[in-house]
Amino acid sequence: MLSARTIAEPSPGDTVIHLMDPRTKIILLLCAAFIVVALDNPDTMLLLLLIVLSAYVFAKLPVLKLKALGVLLVLIIWGTMYSQALFYSQVPRTVIFTIIAPDAPVLGWLTHGGLFVYKEGFHYGALQAMRSATVLSLGLLMCWTTDPRDMLSGLVRLKVPYSLAFMVVTAVRFLPIIIAEVATVMSVQRLKGFKPTKFGMGMIKTALGVLTPTLAGCVRRAGVLAVSIESRAFRAYPTRTYLKELKFSNLDRVLILTAVVTTATIVTLKILFNLYISEIYYSSALRGIYAFTRGYL
Repeated sequence: MLSARTIAEPSPGDTVIHLMDPRTKIILLLCAAFIVVALDNPDTMLLLLLIVLSAYVFAKLPVLKLKALGVLLVLIIWGTMYSQALFYSQVPRTVIFTIIAPDAPVLGWLTHGGLFVYKEGFHYGALQAMRSATVLSLGLLMCWTTDPRDMLSGLVRLKVPYSLAFMVVTAVRFLPIIIAEVATVMSVQRLKGFKPTKFGMGMIKTALGVLTPTLAGCVRRAGVLAVSIESRAFRAYPTRTYLKELKFSNLDRVLILTAVVTTATIVTLKILFNLYISEIYYSSALRGIYAFTRGYL
């Protein structure tokens, strides 16, 4: 139970990642979200994912968190690739192997022509998986290396309404508690004879048994939190003061400038390229840009 809660809690430290301004981390996360949507080249997407994962080397996070990240990445990448390989609908499609033949009794009719694994689906799924993995890795790195109070202050400094910023940070801080409560409920179920990891009815019973007490606990905590913040004059003053003042370092400025310029450049190039392939706008002076975008973005 303790390890389950520890996975979601921030890890204190004095590394270069921990000391970054929370506003820098938020801006980097937003830039990464725009970039992964714009990129279509799998090699460039893989490079971006490796850059994000390399930041974990500098963060020096506990092994437990790295294992949790590894499990999540494996589940996301494999699940996305395999699902896209099964249900890929675009053409051309190259069948790697057949799971259900079109002439199979009953199943062939139910699947509307059989079930196949397509090569192009694997490639498309890999691209989508790397998009999700990149944003997930960067988001977890931000949560694991940033104190929730600093995150709240950073959101407010970025002109996010205080109420909205408070709700976001509260959700992040409640996550470790919810994980610990789920682990507790599953331990109780094991003592009662349930097998949570057993495939079939065991998993269904576990899910139903976990849902009710977890939701009840969330509702109870939400009510207590609402009374607590209202009793402390949550919205009594239009402006607030903060114990810790945020200040950009030279590294923060360089990272923000690099991320914003890179994001703006990639998005602009993709817009120009899409206008070209859509036959909306073309200029012979941009042929080099079209070739670069097609090859690398």
